[in-house]
Amino acid sequence: MLRRLILASMTAALPASFLAPAMAQETGLQPADIFELEAVASPQISPAGDLIAYTRRSNDIASDQTLSAIWLINPDGSDHRALVDTPEASSNQPVFSPDGRQLAYLVTIDGETSLNILDFDTGETRDLGSIAGGVSNLQFSPDGTRLAFASFIPGEAPEPAALPDYENTEDWAAPAIVETRLVYRIDGIGGLPHGAQQIFVLDIATGEREQVTSGTVGAGADFSWGANGQSFLVSSDRRPEAATAAPDAEIFRVDASDGSYTQLTDRRGPDNSPLAAPDGSAIAYLGFDDQRMGYHNTGLYLMNPDGSAPRRLTGEFDRSVSGPVWADDASGLYFQYDDHGQTIIAFVDLDGTITPLVSGLGGAAFGRPYTGGSFDIDRNGQIAFTRITTQRPAELAVGHPDTGFSTLTALNEDVLADRYISDAEEIVWASPHDGQEIQGWVLYPPNYDPEQQYPLILEIHGGPFAAYGPVFTGELQLMAAAGYVVVYTNPRGSTSYGYDFANEIHHAYPGNDHYDLMGAMDLMVERGIADPNRLFITGGSGGGTLTAWAIGQTNRFAAAAVVKPVINWSSFVLHADLPQFFYRYWFPAAPWEAPDHYWQRSPLSLVGNVETPTLMMVGGADIRTPVSETEQYYSALRLRDVPSELVIIPDASHGIANSRPSRLLTKVAEILRWFEAYDPGAEE
Repeated sequence: MLRRLILASMTAALPASFLAPAMAQETGLQPADIFELEAVASPQISPAGDLIAYTRRSNDIASDQTLSAIWLINPDGSDHRALVDTPEASSNQPVFSPDGRQLAYLVTIDGETSLNILDFDTGETRDLGSIAGGVSNLQFSPDGTRLAFASFIPGEAPEPAALPDYENTEDWAAPAIVETRLVYRIDGIGGLPHGAQQIFVLDIATGEREQVTSGTVGAGADFSWGANGQSFLVSSDRRPEAATAAPDAEIFRVDASDGSYTQLTDRRGPDNSPLAAPDGSAIAYLGFDDQRMGYHNTGLYLMNPDGSAPRRLTGEFDRSVSGPVWADDASGLYFQYDDHGQTIIAFVDLDGTITPLVSGLGGAAFGRPYTGGSFDIDRNGQIAFTRITTQRPAELAVGHPDTGFSTLTALNEDVLADRYISDAEEIVWASPHDGQEIQGWVLYPPNYDPEQQYPLILEIHGGPFAAYGPVFTGELQLMAAAGYVVVYTNPRGSTSYGYDFANEIHHAYPGNDHYDLMGAMDLMVERGIADPNRLFITGGSGGGTLTAWAIGQTNRFAAAAVVKPVINWSSFVLHADLPQFFYRYWFPAAPWEAPDHYWQRSPLSLVGNVETPTLMMVGGADIRTPVSETEQYYSALRLRDVPSELVIIPDASHGIANSRPSRLLTKVAEILRWFEAYDPGAEE
């Protein structure tokens, strides 16, 4: 039975509560603090365990960017230093050679990225040159003599119709763009260039590079070296219909010398993240049998080197697993998974026995409290990982399951030591719908007085197949610092509670998850924490959809902020950036085949009920939940004379708050401004 582990533009018209620090003893997180935050990401531990490299993410107020820099530290916390001392340089993707004597990494200066290798014996760094198509999934060969990486190779685009050959056309409009691909744009990137990622090998001694793959077999960056260093294991979808079909990548073995390949897996369902055992005895990979459900548990599989005898090593384990890493002796694999909002590292032996090792992992984002994190293992089983709490962003931790773990860094004490950062209080309640247990967390404002009632913000996660957890969240801490009690929850449909709980919303979202959320409000009112006349609701993406759904069902909220929502499912599935995916897994049929089903699940169908003052917000470059979704709802509200405003964040994609630090501040400031304007208890 699964064991649950519990761990110990800024000058706009901002709301007064957002700008002014608390005048009492405790001061919560302040807007300016966001630009001082730092977090640990992607730790890499040397094979012998004597050195750790990690990527340090920090917000920069001058450039309004989140920067990355590689830092090195010994496992005892000593000799903590930056790898690259050039101020204008950004560095990432550190990877140790198998013998630990070299470190490969990327450095970007003025938009140009170069591949570098540090030799620890000599202290010298070699610049192996820039890579025009970029570098991803950088990794040493098993013998340490070569580096492999994926890089983009341009392809041919369809030609527009030819125009007459006139002279002096330099100032003409841009030519037409002809598109034949179903997926030709991706949120956060925009229009996709024609071409594909291919695998390259670089000889470290000579610096010579060779392209190994071409066509569709290498059309991605999901690969690893075979155990003998003579081949690659690659995840790729080579089907002619792949661009318009459900995801169904298979595992291939690709010869490193000539690019020839052999298919190793064949089933309905995507197989990815292949990883050869150190002794070459087996291949591990991730995947699932595709049942066309909204959510599938991703399992860890093993097969023989020739692809025979595949088996699900994690068996009936009712959680999704990720990030597998072989033990050095090939006795099993380490992986991470989410359980009840916690991210946990575990070990599974070759008999399928799973042992949880440590919890408390967290990601490097500063916005909302999603689960996440990363880790690495040395040859002796020592683990380096990103450790997070509700009061601090991700730090670097290291240790062994037998001797315990310690946190090596304290990157934010200079900023947060004198701030009141609310520790999240866990709450559970029975859903008013069916009594099912639902989990959530509460953040309290500075100088909280349990004898008083407070305005309350319900903040809802997106996904919808995702999870919040007890981790640091800049957005929600800013809301708490403004004087609100903040509640965030994992209603049905959330991950980390198993297959059945997630699929409670299969073909039924939004739906009964609404009642789970209202149960949290009932609990907070019953406990005397929340003033029932001062309840507010917001959420982004799927959380924006549930916010719009809620105000179509109830008038209990004083105001709402609907952020980057889906409002009309029919328009969404055909306009979003992944049209081949959404209708297949989230709906029983295409919108022209089941129009009533789409309409009944669309918040737009309930807009005639809405009386709640509503702020609409979306990134101007959002193509995951396109701008038109937000605009439809705004138009409907205005036509019905419901108090409403539209806020568009210029050039922002779907991840508004994660793209530039000032956008995080803008998002929170606009929400708080709106809530203050409609707070019946706000001071004049």
